[in-house]
Amino acid sequence: MEVDPKFNFEDFKKSQRVMKCARQLFSNPKDQESWALAAYEKWQSTGETPESIRDKRNPNWRKTLEIYKNRSKTKLLYYP
Repeated sequence: MEVDPKFNFEDFKKSQRVMKCARQLFSNPKDQESWALAAYEKWQSTGETPESIRDKRNPNWRKTLEIYKNRSKTKLLYYP
């Protein structure tokens, strides 16, 4: 297995961390991506972690995420 010399593992781990927080806040992939890019830039410039940015945006994110995961799916009924 050959490793790309331009690949920065540290940046990759940071991007994974930011995307994890984005997935906890948003269900829409486009919203996740735009928030993650902004959070990553803020993290690089100010040093504020993605977790603290996430908590400022939605202090109750855990509760919101649980509700989203546990919500009942809409059942479609077909009548003949």
